[in-house]
Formats: sequence, structure tokens, C-alpha cells
Amino acid sequence: MDAKELIAQANAQQPQLIAQFKQAVASDQLAHAFLFTGPRGRGQGLVADWLAMRLMCRNVTADGQPDGMCDQCQRIASNEHPDVIQLAPDGNSIKVDQVRFLRDEFTKTAVEGNQKVFIVAGADTMTSSAANGLLKFIEEPVGQQTAILIAENRAQILPTVVSRTQVVDFPALGPEQMQSSLMAVGFNATQAELVRTLTDSSEVAAEWLVDDWFQQAEQAVGNLVTATLKKDDTAFTMVQTNLVPLAGEPDRARVLLAMMAQAWRDILLSRTGDVPVRFSAGSTWQRDGQRYTTATLLAVLDIVLAAPQRLQKNINFQTTVESTVLESQFKLAGLS
Repeated sequence: MDAKELIAQANAQQPQLIAQFKQAVASDQLAHAFLFTGPRGRGQGLVADWLAMRLMCRNVTADGQPDGMCDQCQRIASNEHPDVIQLAPDGNSIKVDQVRFLRDEFTKTAVEGNQKVFIVAGADTMTSSAANGLLKFIEEPVGQQTAILIAENRAQILPTVVSRTQVVDFPALGPEQMQSSLMAVGFNATQAELVRTLTDSSEVAAEWLVDDWFQQAEQAVGNLVTATLKKDDTAFTMVQTNLVPLAGEPDRARVLLAMMAQAWRDILLSRTGDVPVRFSAGSTWQRDGQRYTTATLLAVLDIVLAAPQRLQKNINFQTTVESTVLESQFKLAGLS
């Protein structure tokens, strides 16, 4: 992502926070240490990079935005600026050697100009001893230093660290911001409508695009629901051949079940009004769903919504979905 796109995305995802930071910088009231908290995918990294650009940009615009064109902004966006130190977990956690490197950098003045910015992603993965080692530098910065710690789980951050930072809780993206963010990472408008019902994290959703997993999942779930609506016996074959290979990880299995539930919600809602197009098979469902009463479709939805509880009881994914399909078809046939 280039500098101008990064700036645009930061403003699109968290406009209120950007406005607050613009005012703080303009009035020279910016804190020297921040803790950005909230589930990933809410723009924490984008806002951190935006703030670094705003502090170092050579050509700040009239409305207080970094211009995204100067060499400072461009090097920050490409993670090549010597005075913007970016650190992320090596594997599952921030390692001791990484903390030592960070402490050394805290003691050094800026290479260019006076400003230095530290952006530490996954700060909640540091050990207590490592976090304690940074306290002094967060409390007594050398020169013009701004530290930004990013953590999904605020409870994992030492209280002594929290008390020395300005905590910024990142709110969930609004519908328009989420739609825009999802389309920016590669979803089309229809896919984004479905994704918004499954997660509030654009970063998590972006992982579903790898190897076309999401497209395959939407098609597999769509075909299964269509077959179930028609009480077609091939639905059981579809579970084994199409769905099971996509459910290799527990998180993916849960997404597939959530996708199934959303499909049946759409079928139910289509009886009473317009429903946003989320599935390629949506028009077929709207027609086929008219053959059943609202009470029957509501009963099927209840069956599908109970599927995740079976997974939690250590019933495997294939058995869970097959049982769900069987019970749903019985209900549609008026046999239960």
C-alpha cells in the first residue's frame, strides 16, 4: 500500500480518531506514548502509520493531513524510514532480542531531524520482564519520541505500562467503512456484504482470500443450501466433497457454519422484504423459499444456529453438518 492509499484508508476507517489526532498535533498537545487497543482489523496500524507521517511530513496539507507525496511519507509507508521503528511479533510473541533492539533505539536520537516514532504491534505478547524493561523509556523519552503500542488484549498489558500511556480504544468499523475496507483488500461488493455478517475485522477477512478460500466457501455453502431447500439427497455428498476440505482449521469451520446460518436468514427475510445480495444463489433461494411457511423456515434456521454448539461438544465438522442437513430436510418435508 502506497502512502496516499494508506492515508486514505486511515481516514476512511477511523475518521473520528484521525480528527482527534489532527487537533492534538496542531495544538501541540500530543501525548508521547499511546496504547492502541481493540480487535485487529480496526485500522490500528493504519492510524499509527498516519500519525508517523503527520509528525514527519514535509508538506502537511491545509486541513492537517500528511500529503503522502514527500519522501518522508513514502519511506514510512514502505517501512524504510530510519526514524520510524516498527516492531511486530516474531512468531507468536515479541522476543527478548527484539526488546533489546527496541531499548537500544530508545536511547538514540533521531537520524534525520528531531522526531522519532516507535510502533510496536502485538505489544500484548511481550513478557512482563520485557514490558518492564521499556517502562523507563516510555516514561522518560529521549528527545522528541512518540511510542505507539498496539494490543488486541488490553488485559495482557502491565498496569504500569497502561498508566503511562494514553489509551485509545478503536471502535468497530461502521457499515460504510467496513464495506470500503473490504473492497480495498480485494472483495467485490456482493462478497463484502456477506463478509460483514461474518467478521468485523478486514484483516481477518483478507486471510480468507488466500488460495480463493472465500470464493470456494461461498459456492460450496450456496450449493449445499440450494440442495437442502430442494430436499436433494446429493446434499450429503456435497458436505464430504465440497465443505469438509474447506474446514481444515477450527476458525474456518466456524466461518462455514456462520455462512450457512446467514444463508438461511436471507431466505427467511426474503419472504418479508428485500434482502441485500450476499450469495450468488440468492435469487434461486428467494423463489424456492416461497414454497415453505415462515414458521418452517424459522425452524430450519434454529437447527442451523445450533450447529456451532455441536462443534463445541467435540462432534466433528462433517457429522455436525450432515446432521444439520438431515434435520433441516426433515423439517422442510414436514416430518418433524
